[in-house]
Amino acid sequence: MEDCGAELFDTDWGPCGMAWNSKAICSIVLPGEDDDKTLGRLTHALNISGATRKPAFVSHAQRQIRNYLSTRPHSLKSIPIDLSSASLFARDVYLALRKVGRGKTVTYSSLAEMAGHRGAARAVGRAMACNPLPLLVPCHRVLAAGRKLGGFSAHGGAETKARLLYLEGVVLNPEHHRGMRLVRRREPALGKIMSRVGPYSPTLGSTKRPYDALVESIIYQQLSMKAAATIASRVRALGKDGRYPDGQMLAHISDGRLRHCGLSRQKISYLRDLAGRVSDGRLNLRRLGRMGDEEVLDTLREVRGFGTWSAQMFLIFHLGRLDVWPVGDLGLRRAIATLTGLDTSDVQVLESYGESFRPYRSIATWYLWRYVDVGGLA
Repeated sequence: MEDCGAELFDTDWGPCGMAWNSKAICSIVLPGEDDDKTLGRLTHALNISGATRKPAFVSHAQRQIRNYLSTRPHSLKSIPIDLSSASLFARDVYLALRKVGRGKTVTYSSLAEMAGHRGAARAVGRAMACNPLPLLVPCHRVLAAGRKLGGFSAHGGAETKARLLYLEGVVLNPEHHRGMRLVRRREPALGKIMSRVGPYSPTLGSTKRPYDALVESIIYQQLSMKAAATIASRVRALGKDGRYPDGQMLAHISDGRLRHCGLSRQKISYLRDLAGRVSDGRLNLRRLGRMGDEEVLDTLREVRGFGTWSAQMFLIFHLGRLDVWPVGDLGLRRAIATLTGLDTSDVQVLESYGESFRPYRSIATWYLWRYVDVGGLA
């Protein structure tokens, strides 16, 4: 049996999995999954027991990947790879993709042509989903038509893909890119956070429908993300087609069933008020996207349970507004106090600090939140 092995190695992103044979790297698992599961998946695929004597090329590959993930520019093309388990079509695609350099991108259709399989964009997408060597075969550099991010099969999905592209200086949204540059210039201390977490991508829940986003705004109030996501999935299960129950459906769902999902009595009353307003037309969801920020705030504050903070979260996370500055948010205040030493109990001080980030205060807010999440990168 060919000499081979597998192990986890530390990177700035967390433990990464690597498997190898006597000549090349066979498999890479990006950080994010449970360590035991990561190593188990590698060893099962190769029918090996775990780490063995490590060849010099493996140590070299691990150093290069560490450098890459720590934002030190480094080419990974010199690392030997084994594609013997891939189909002939996939092998053509992977070898063509390895020629796409750092900071460059291609579409699925152009990659198909590069690989000698013109018109096979869908098949290229399937090959990307089965890529055993992310980073070494840089599938994060493959975009959908119109420079859309598209999917990503590694742990973290599209967010990880965007983060990898950002390491290479690629931000797909030009407006976000301008905002990120301004934030980094006005508050250089956020630079490390931006390099660590990648491009601005505010996400809360998983919905694009205005009604569902407002429901999630209620559910997520004063809860951890994990607890709120659990409750949200239970409430969504009471609706149809993965959507939250609308006003008509909600009217036939008892408070007891909603309580069983984990909702408090207060939040149940908020949901019923929201659903009622949407059903009778007092809240026209189609108009929200066409309103200015202040008009949206005024409109949503009429809904029971929607104060300024909840309405601001809707502006940032659902409508994608880029100049929202939620001075009442405790996480934002904590980040500013830690980062700058300013007296964040003084609203005027907060407002003055935020002025430097106009017209991209939402972007500054998001990175300040992430500053708290990762402990300030002291």
